[in-house]
Amino acid sequence: MKKIYSLLLLVAISATTNAQVNLMPNGDFEAWTAGVPDAWFTTGSTVAQSTTIFHGGLSSIGLTSPASGNKTISPTTDIPVTQGVTYVFSGWYLDNDANSRFRHWGQFRTATADTGANALQATDYSTDSASWQFFTAESVPNATAIVSRAGLRVYPETSTTGGGVIYFDDVKFYDKATLSLEEIKDFDNQVKMATIITNSLTIQMPTRATVNIYSIDGKLFSSNRVDSNEAINTQSLASGVYLVTIQNDYAKTSRKIVKK
Repeated sequence: MKKIYSLLLLVAISATTNAQVNLMPNGDFEAWTAGVPDAWFTTGSTVAQSTTIFHGGLSSIGLTSPASGNKTISPTTDIPVTQGVTYVFSGWYLDNDANSRFRHWGQFRTATADTGANALQATDYSTDSASWQFFTAESVPNATAIVSRAGLRVYPETSTTGGGVIYFDDVKFYDKATLSLEEIKDFDNQVKMATIITNSLTIQMPTRATVNIYSIDGKLFSSNRVDSNEAINTQSLASGVYLVTIQNDYAKTSRKIVKK
């Protein structure tokens, strides 16, 4: 399988913050009624609330892959969109199951039909990982589109092997223009860490975040979801220069470190 989205960005700050107006109903999957997430269409799919595996809040949704084909869940009511506006579809997923894989699948639609391919539809599949991964895509609506159907789609790992579960949480859909640059800068300014390390890496940051350590050529060595000042073991790293990315829900920054 190919990677759905690379988390390695050789920039100081990237993409998104909590300041945007989220148009996705119940995207944190906290509200449930009779085993179904409120405001989500799940008919024909096998879903379950998880209160032990989640990215934020107190719960997430687990979506089981079929034996063949795919299954997609999306908000019950399509999200109204405006021509010429750039929309961002993003969220977190946990694919740690060898019998399933995922692609985000957003449609721009008229009142009755899909208007065709767009950049909210992933071309690559997720890969197995023990840690939560972030996906994001952005696009302007196709001509004639008046709504978006933002879908989470799961597939069997192979054409005959399904039944695995992928978890989703903190899913958003928003107008990119509502992004707050000041909040992105604020997140970057609050991240403090030593640039020369030995056997551990400790980062001061405003909230719990995902910390990835890469080689300069892009190889991922470790990925940890940690709290501020929680030590990350780096004993296994060889001496050299590495890139560290620190990603909150919708803000991201990076630093270079030297392992002695």
